[in-house]
Amino acid sequence: MRIVFAVFMLCALPAWATTPPQGFVARYELSLESMPLGETERKLEKLASGDYLYSTRTVATGVAAILMKDRIVEQSRFRFIKGRFEPLDYQYQRSGGKKTKSSNAQFDWQAKQANGNHNGEAWQLAIKPDVLDRLLYQLAATYDMQKQRKRFSYQIADRGELKTYDLTVAGNETLDTPYGRLPTVKLQRIEGDYETSLWLAKALSYLPVRIEHTEDGKRYRAELKALSGLALPAQKKPAAR
Repeated sequence: MRIVFAVFMLCALPAWATTPPQGFVARYELSLESMPLGETERKLEKLASGDYLYSTRTVATGVAAILMKDRIVEQSRFRFIKGRFEPLDYQYQRSGGKKTKSSNAQFDWQAKQANGNHNGEAWQLAIKPDVLDRLLYQLAATYDMQKQRKRFSYQIADRGELKTYDLTVAGNETLDTPYGRLPTVKLQRIEGDYETSLWLAKALSYLPVRIEHTEDGKRYRAELKALSGLALPAQKKPAAR
């Protein structure tokens, strides 16, 4: 299940659209091949301060919950300034299972430095404009897709390192969703034996409707099950008989 959770941290892009983010709540179902594993809820909200909070909560469900008690909570507080996402504070906590993990990062843009802690080990990192945290870059994907690019390369502040993520547009597919059959753009990231694909639906403001991660011959999938807060496409009524 660790790999399934990691799927949600592998694919996303910085953004340059100028329209402020719109709040939403999305729920995804996680599975290994055809076996259900759990669910993830993603939420974006605007705070009274004018900052934004993007958060995810992941838990095991069904039969998987008997074997795995893991609960993961991750959140990013950020500013949206003239089309740019600027991370301010990042938090990650995994608990309830055999392994407990925690990580955090604070971004001081005036000093151009990020300070953080990963499992009790402190770190510092020099940063420059457009660097994102490990969660925020996922949200930014929905904005950068509006530029209709074919390749993307971005840097993420990750536990004291700046890591580069390279993605390419791998084509267009129409998928069945809770909101009908929707055209999607498929993004792909391949690194060694790891392959991650992300399907973004234009009709849902480029929100991911499917995410897949393949590792050691096993395919993990996350499918969108419910969404609120965003404008939804009109669903066609079945023809009268």
